[in-house]
Amino acid sequence: MTKVSRPNSKETDSVPAFAGDVPQLAFVEETIWHAQCAQHDGGDPHAATPPRLSALRVAILRAAHQLLDAPLVFEDPLALSILGAEGEACLRSDPSRCEVPRLKGFRASLVLRGRIAEDQWAQEQQRGVRQYVILGAGLDTFAYRNPDHGRSRVFEVDLPAVIQWKRECLRMAGIPEPDSLTFVQTDLERDSLAEVLKQAGFDPGARAFFSCLGVTMYLDEEAVMRTLRLVASLSPGSGIVLDYAVHPNFLSAREQQVMERLDKRMDESGEPWKTHLEPPTFTKTLRTLGFTDVHDFGPEEMNARYMSGRTDGLRKGGLTGIVYASV
Repeated sequence: MTKVSRPNSKETDSVPAFAGDVPQLAFVEETIWHAQCAQHDGGDPHAATPPRLSALRVAILRAAHQLLDAPLVFEDPLALSILGAEGEACLRSDPSRCEVPRLKGFRASLVLRGRIAEDQWAQEQQRGVRQYVILGAGLDTFAYRNPDHGRSRVFEVDLPAVIQWKRECLRMAGIPEPDSLTFVQTDLERDSLAEVLKQAGFDPGARAFFSCLGVTMYLDEEAVMRTLRLVASLSPGSGIVLDYAVHPNFLSAREQQVMERLDKRMDESGEPWKTHLEPPTFTKTLRTLGFTDVHDFGPEEMNARYMSGRTDGLRKGGLTGIVYASV
């Protein structure tokens, strides 16, 4: 067994600003520590170590949503188990520590983007689309709870180290990998996505749907545009749902302060946010690339559609936007 060190106060302080106050930061880091320990106890320690803590933080908050929020915006019966037994137990011990405003706001954003992407995929399936590409899949669990294994093909795209880690998480959690799933190892900033997808069995001549959640802000802008050009080049009826960091010029004064702190903390954590987009300009760019149907979901629209009538204060803020675009 390989020893996993607990985060010290300095490491805890390097968690992104969205995570809230220090006690809550420590709680999220402690959950990460337990998840790592559980995986180390039963598997290859090198495979179990999270290569990107941001992916595990997202998974923890998605799992916290299953325990804290009613009604659920995004139902994921595998969100807790994929953390591992110790990670799940740590989160269940006191999930209320994920209730601070900044954690809550981030949780709202990530469950909304997941809900919108999966709702859109369901509509694409009704139109006969059979290829679903999840860019930056991390610990996303859709492929393992997909009821349509026989008719559709899911491609999970991520860095090789992330995929290796995820498969160890799945093994430790006893979650089987379906035959309808293909893992695609690539670096979106360096590799040709079109080539690696084709090598993995993706049919570029058939329609496809892409989700790109929690990805664009970590890429340089050219890599973002290169990915979008690929989707725009596919058969009519293909589409993508993606989220993006909103450029500070389009944020309120308070949101600008939060974004500034977030950018600083992400730089310190080694996972910097590289790209911030201006909503009106981005919408025009998507149309220039060849997308004919472009819809940018504003926070007001998303809150009205998915958060209406809630009494728990779960609301989407304006730091990130979500767009659906199709050709």
